[in-house]
Amino acid sequence: MSRSQVSVVRCPSYDTARVKASVQELLAPLGGVQSFVSPGQTVLIKPNLIHGTPPERGATTHPEVLRAVIEEVHGAGGRPVVGESPGYESFTTAARKSGLLTVIEELDVPIVPFDTWTEVRLGPGHLVPSLPIAGPVVAADVVISLPKLKSHGLVVYTGCVKNMFGVICGTQKAQYHLRFQDREAFSRLLAEVYSVARPTLSILDGIIGMDGNGPRNGDPAPLGIMLAGADGVAVDAVACRIVGIDPLESPPIRIAAQMGLGTASLRQIDLAGPPIEELKTTGFQAPRSMRPSIRQRAMSGRAGIILRNLFTTRPTVHPGGCRGCTICARACPAQAIEIRDGKAQMDYSKCLRCYCCQEVCEYGAIRLATPPLARLLHR
Repeated sequence: MSRSQVSVVRCPSYDTARVKASVQELLAPLGGVQSFVSPGQTVLIKPNLIHGTPPERGATTHPEVLRAVIEEVHGAGGRPVVGESPGYESFTTAARKSGLLTVIEELDVPIVPFDTWTEVRLGPGHLVPSLPIAGPVVAADVVISLPKLKSHGLVVYTGCVKNMFGVICGTQKAQYHLRFQDREAFSRLLAEVYSVARPTLSILDGIIGMDGNGPRNGDPAPLGIMLAGADGVAVDAVACRIVGIDPLESPPIRIAAQMGLGTASLRQIDLAGPPIEELKTTGFQAPRSMRPSIRQRAMSGRAGIILRNLFTTRPTVHPGGCRGCTICARACPAQAIEIRDGKAQMDYSKCLRCYCCQEVCEYGAIRLATPPLARLLHR
């Protein structure tokens, strides 16, 4: 495999001028945005917008990062459009809550809803024969992904590879969670989605990331960095090392690298910018991963229900935070949640451990709890 180039810069705040200068500095070692965008090309910009969340929470791509990238695309003569498929509300609603819509309207950029799709055929050896990829993604000349650097309850870390799951339209994402309940199988699906919707360029927003109860209700993590590269797997690998995560412990990154979609090995990455050792942060809280193998294979069948409850992290509802809004119940692909007495109640015999409920909860009322036996195995 040829070597991959990853660029990284420090950027301490979301000041408009600072972010604009940082994006230009970030892209310069890669040849500038003109290396990826030609005049007249339609450029789909895909932010990370799992749900409408204020930008200060660190859960979504920051509006100023979107602004800077749109302006760069305009400067290269491209025609930018913005599209995404939030987990549980319309793009316009989520974009308004997150501040992205203000930038989109100020710069007069078209929104392309992910409400139609094209079945993209896959070759032999894949999990599925085809994938329903959002029509605007297939139609675009260039795709620029703007992921957010965050912890993730299911796959440890979310960034470039995971962000492309958003090209699957709306509720179809929940159906894939239901179909591929094993974390390894689901991570393989994420890698396969990335393979057919591989962005031309990934720009990772880590100015303020998220750790803890990510990817939506964690804690803002001021990291002060941005990363970019054509190889999103390599960008993820560098970001993981900076926040103290072994990239191979995040299954989508490991599997994508095994599939030849990029490299997770620092020995195969040329880094432009400060050395990783200078950027490393301490205290970034991410879920610890257990290698699946035998443990996950045992999680099927009747015995699997017992084993899941003993050994796998599960979502728990904090009654004081639950508003009984029903969003989690409606988002659950396994219908494992009911609202009783105004509070969400979990049926763990049905729960897939996909953590969709945790992602969509607006109030941070659903957190992940690791059973005592599982904690012992981590030691």
